[in-house]
Amino acid sequence: MTTSTTSTPFREGLFREGPDGPALLAGRCTRCGRVSFPAPDMCLDCRGRELETVELGGEAELLCATTVHMPNRHFPPGHAVGFVVLPGGVRIFTQLRPVEDKPFRSGMPMELEIAPLWREDDADVLAYRFVPA
Repeated sequence: MTTSTTSTPFREGLFREGPDGPALLAGRCTRCGRVSFPAPDMCLDCRGRELETVELGGEAELLCATTVHMPNRHFPPGHAVGFVVLPGGVRIFTQLRPVEDKPFRSGMPMELEIAPLWREDDADVLAYRFVPA
């Protein structure tokens, strides 16, 4: 018997997976140029409502990381989170996936990973996270 796994994104329009690898999708204001992730309905600087979708790519630098010791609905105690900064200066709070031989340290290069982070309604929920490069 074959079982198929269905997947659904955590939220539409946050990321894409393509032949060049995964990329986060942000909004850039056509009036002032501010780039925001996730894309807002209006620019957070000039309140312009014309935003275009831009790819942020999949490389980042770790600003800081911590281990969360309280459980929540989707993650057990001991999961890692932190802030990363992408080229262009966009900062993102994100889940982090530890790698055994690469402890988290500020300034380390990170790579974007799209992965199922939990199951809900018989489907894998896909989301983004960063992993040491």
